[in-house]
Parts: sequence; C-alpha cells; structure tokens
Amino acid sequence: MIYQQYPYNIYNPNYVNPDYLRQLDAQNNHWQQQKKIVDMVKAISDYCNAARDLEPMYQQQAMEACLAEISRQAEMDWQRNGGNWR
Repeated sequence: MIYQQYPYNIYNPNYVNPDYLRQLDAQNNHWQQQKKIVDMVKAISDYCNAARDLEPMYQQQAMEACLAEISRQAEMDWQRNGGNWR
C-alpha cells in the first residue's frame, strides 16, 4: 500500500482514532492528578517543618492564622457550591 511508504509512513493513524485520543486524555488526566497529590503531600510536609521551627511564643499566632485560612477556603468552597457542602 502506498501509505506505508515514505513520506506517508511518518503519519501515525492513531492520532485521529477517537478511542486512542480518549485513552491519551485519560492517561494525561491521571498523571496530572497524581502530581497534585504529590504537591499536597509536599505542602503538608512544608507546613509541619515550618511549625517545628516556630518559637513557642509564636505558635498560637500561627495556629490562629492557619485556622483563619482554612475558614476562608471553606467559605470559598461554600460559595462556589451554591451554599451546599459537597
């Protein structure tokens, strides 16, 4: 067949195959989600390391600031979900 000769053989017909493209998209999404998990774990590790480095007289201030941020984030989620916890 002519399509198996140069220059046509450099074309990969899978790139127009909808099933193949869905599989690539799913795989890409999987790896993006895995990266976000790693980022979350790193953020928690950074938080713990920073908490250990605080002097006792600043620990209460840090806890209040962190709780305020958690509250702010929860409020944003509440508003984004139309006032429902999901």
